[in-house]
Amino acid sequence: MTTSDTRSRKRVAVPRALALVIGVVYLVLGVVGLFLIDQPILWFHTGPLLDVVRIAIGVLALGAAWRGGAAAQVIGFVLFFGLAGYTVYGALSAATNQPGDVRHFFDVGWGDNVLHGVTAVLGLIMGLLPQRDAHDGRKNEHGE
Repeated sequence: MTTSDTRSRKRVAVPRALALVIGVVYLVLGVVGLFLIDQPILWFHTGPLLDVVRIAIGVLALGAAWRGGAAAQVIGFVLFFGLAGYTVYGALSAATNQPGDVRHFFDVGWGDNVLHGVTAVLGLIMGLLPQRDAHDGRKNEHGE
């Protein structure tokens, strides 16, 4: 076994690692937010529906990290489109301070907007990066 074989086996695909980090962050924020209803967690707001959505994002991202490959790419695009739209809503909501009657459920501030915007960009990166074979670092015939 050569050193290049050893290095390639230890390497984790970037989309998979990003999915793992995103999954852990969102799952922790969602679960803690359920216990601290209407109390901020550091710079992040909480709300019942917002916390359930964060838990769902966390679970889906952790599932994609566990599966790897195409699952990480798919969740990347889902995160990009979903959270990019939510970032736009959140920025308008925080800037105008008049989000309508959904303020209690989707109470977002600038900390939330930054988190969602960064996650959307990371999701785009996850979706656009090519899939690599875990053994030799090359793309296989199925793109995995």
